[in-house]
Amino acid sequence: MRLLKIVPILILAILVLGACSYESEPGENNRKDAVTTREKTFDRAEHEVPLYIPQNFPIRQALVEYTARQDMINHPWYIYLMGMDGSYIGYYVGKTYPVNACNFLSSTEIVDSSSNGKVVLTAPSLDGIFYGGGGSSAACNSMFFFDVNTNAMITFSAPTWFASDIPLQVEAKRLNPEQQVQPQVSDNITPTATVQP
Repeated sequence: MRLLKIVPILILAILVLGACSYESEPGENNRKDAVTTREKTFDRAEHEVPLYIPQNFPIRQALVEYTARQDMINHPWYIYLMGMDGSYIGYYVGKTYPVNACNFLSSTEIVDSSSNGKVVLTAPSLDGIFYGGGGSSAACNSMFFFDVNTNAMITFSAPTWFASDIPLQVEAKRLNPEQQVQPQVSDNITPTATVQP
């Protein structure tokens, strides 16, 4: 009696397993065939068009030189600003290459861990303010540098600009912070900054 109950269950299990394996085999075979075909095609392509092995690495050398130029001190940068029509607004001479206003001296993110997992949060900046966060980058189109003669900090977000570490032969006037109209500031207010080592 007991055997009569087990036999139908075994037969049913065999039929289900057989059906599953029958249905999955064509799909698996198709995938295996497709992968094999791609591998054969790739082997043929490598044989007919072998990879070129670089010998000189000029792009890497350019990146090294780019970093070395930006690491130089007492080396002026000529920063040219252009208007929407392509004409030159003028140029500044900066102490460094222009720096993106979204570059910070500390991490802008903090990983918060809890029993529910980890989440990346916006960290406060060194000036005590939270910037952007959540993928926000509205302020990241602004650049800044310090003028080589006056040490004035200049920010800009010109539509088009470029910088060179030598002056270019273009018709552009030098924008000198000393020549600009100065706002009316009380004589007894002096801007200060405390720099600590």
